[in-house]
Amino acid sequence: MERLDGQDELITRIADADPARGVAPLSDGALERVARTAMTPERTPWSWTKFRFATLGAGAASGVLVVAGILGLQAAVPSLPVLALGAPSSAGRLGATGENTPSASSGNEMMIPALRYDFTISPSLSPTTGPGTAYQLVSSESAQAAATQLATAFDLAGPVTSPSDGDFQVGSDAGPYVSTWTSGGVVNWSYVSAESTATSSPPTTSSSTPPASGSSLAGPLPTDAQASAQALALLASAGITTDLGTPAVDDSDPMQVAVTVPMVVDGQATDQSYSVDYGPDGTIGSASGILAGRVEGATYPTISASDAVSVLQERHGIVIDGGVQPVGAPVLPPAATTSPRTSSGSSAGNTGNTGNTGNTGTGTNPVTTLPVINVQIDQAAQQLGTFTLTDGTSWLLPVWVLSGPESGTTITSPATYSASVLAVDPQYVQIQAEPLVY
Repeated sequence: MERLDGQDELITRIADADPARGVAPLSDGALERVARTAMTPERTPWSWTKFRFATLGAGAASGVLVVAGILGLQAAVPSLPVLALGAPSSAGRLGATGENTPSASSGNEMMIPALRYDFTISPSLSPTTGPGTAYQLVSSESAQAAATQLATAFDLAGPVTSPSDGDFQVGSDAGPYVSTWTSGGVVNWSYVSAESTATSSPPTTSSSTPPASGSSLAGPLPTDAQASAQALALLASAGITTDLGTPAVDDSDPMQVAVTVPMVVDGQATDQSYSVDYGPDGTIGSASGILAGRVEGATYPTISASDAVSVLQERHGIVIDGGVQPVGAPVLPPAATTSPRTSSGSSAGNTGNTGNTGNTGTGTNPVTTLPVINVQIDQAAQQLGTFTLTDGTSWLLPVWVLSGPESGTTITSPATYSASVLAVDPQYVQIQAEPLVY
């Protein structure tokens, strides 16, 4: 075939009919995108059945995610141990007591005062709540080993004896001596001088007899500063150097200077303290305290101070075990009414009898009205109080220390009500106390 030179008329007409004539050619990237789009299969339109299946699947998936989120939150928040409080014991020598806490007599009998408290809350009390940390009191040595340690601090010589089961002593009963014992898993100790035992013994001579020559009763008392410094030095020699607050001195007694060193844990006051009494010439008359450290436990949510006042109202001002209701314990009776009680029969008729007649009469016996003491709680401070758990361990737990002025017909001089209420949220507290006998 002969190749034609020049412009072929047919080719020229076809080129003239090209709609893309004069358009710039596509780049390589543009050609690739066009080819990829052309090769993509056409999407199938949504049907009603397909829509329903997709909706159910999405709901199930979202439910799984929500459940997983809840489980994740629960796993992230550790569960708090429940505090099982033990029964109050009249024989226990370690524990928290308040001014208005009934004193134990024998067994579970409690002396309930014949009065009624009526509480109001001062507007200054905050309704807010916050966390509170529990601390376990732990003694690293036994009571027997502690007796030897404390005897050295008080400069006592002699063997360790055991006057009774669980009690240990260095020194004679006539004094001076140091004794130790364990209560609530914590070692307690006390020191008594010879002069203190002599003072507590029945007098054998006339009270006008002057002290013997050379007796320390003739010397001067230490100053407040001297007594405080000596008390801290004495505690340090016994190995007690931590969690000590500022000493408080009472020099109102002309025969002694009493020093109280409070236990303070992480800046919080506690109901635990150490006491040392100094006589003339700085001699130690008596001393007492515990020999234990503390271990930080869980942190619990707490009730507000206003809620703590409500506990006082519910318990009629009689605070036992921090205000926690013992299992099986009877609720204290409400205030007595002033309405008279009417009775009939021979016993009632005797109120107005003449001779042997009047046995069929009736009479009225007025009900004794309990005196009411009004208390406005205007002070509230969160501190740490000592509680014994059912496992025999002792703990410092957050408490609200509430106080306020008393008023009423029976109040003749200024008086202040004070009580401590357990501040731990009740859902984390159980009490295994036996019923109280009134």
